[in-house]
Amino acid sequence: MADNIARQLELLGLDETKRRASATSSNLIVRSRQLNRIEMAHALLSELPTVEDLAFLHSGLCQTCLPHSRPPSNQDIWTRSSGRFSLIVTPGIIDDRSHSARLRQPTAEQKEAMFVGVPYGSKARLIMIHLQTEGLKSRVVSLGPSLSAFLRSLQLPVTGGPRGSIVAIREQCLRLARCTFSMQWSDLSETGEERTLISDTRLVDGLELWRAGHGGDWRGTVELSQKFYEHLREHAVPLDKRGIAHLSGNSLGLDLYALFAYRLPRLKRDLFLSWAALQSQIGTDYSEGRDLAKKVRAVLADVFVAYPHAKVEVAPGGLCLKKSRPAVSGNTMVQGFRLMQA
Repeated sequence: MADNIARQLELLGLDETKRRASATSSNLIVRSRQLNRIEMAHALLSELPTVEDLAFLHSGLCQTCLPHSRPPSNQDIWTRSSGRFSLIVTPGIIDDRSHSARLRQPTAEQKEAMFVGVPYGSKARLIMIHLQTEGLKSRVVSLGPSLSAFLRSLQLPVTGGPRGSIVAIREQCLRLARCTFSMQWSDLSETGEERTLISDTRLVDGLELWRAGHGGDWRGTVELSQKFYEHLREHAVPLDKRGIAHLSGNSLGLDLYALFAYRLPRLKRDLFLSWAALQSQIGTDYSEGRDLAKKVRAVLADVFVAYPHAKVEVAPGGLCLKKSRPAVSGNTMVQGFRLMQA
């Protein structure tokens, strides 16, 4: 496994691992990055997560992903698939034209402006994790102080103003709230015929856009839709917020972390995942498999820090996944019901 810091820590201990890392590079930036990785991996290996460290994501959304960058058009529909599971994200609309303008058919430019677009990037992923983590405690989730606190806990700045992070976060919240997520499963009937089960649902209902108040405070709440909430309770995958924090600015790293957290503990035998298969699941913005392969290799070192027990090897043509200990050890209790690891 590439850059397996967990193995080095197990064999050498923290001090010796750090000493060897310092001795291997004269570049201060590279050395500092590696030492930070070692410290984070050591913390994850030596300290069990507290209740505050726990986060959750629907298993289907662990296997597929959102775009990494802004799609060319706000009207674009987004699709990803993994085995028998498919995700289709359809952008919603907001018609904020005047009453008189609404009496006329919108122009092509107006139609484009009405579509809010599908969510994208690392902030959308972090908001998704926040909504589902808090949604397991209560269907009503704050988009104000609790989301700000969540993002700050990941060492992300939450700033107001036209160039502040709140503007970008607000846009992703709007896109998430207005989109429709279609989750489709292919299954075999009792007669052996393949059938497709479709569940179309919004993640949240009743989005109330907030206004930036004094000091950049937020207001407003959303409510997880009943349909999604019930499905989430059965299919939530526990994640470690400390690992998420390490990857918070890297959307591909977050996708790989979530995928490994779902797949690795459930494997019965080694699984080869080709670059083409990975492209259909989480590969976006890459025209060819080799482009995705290059990006994956570059981010794996940090994914292994976030998930030190992950047993994944780069093989010719793809990745070899091996059964691993969960990203969050043991069973986890959330508001009186138990989420099983496997």
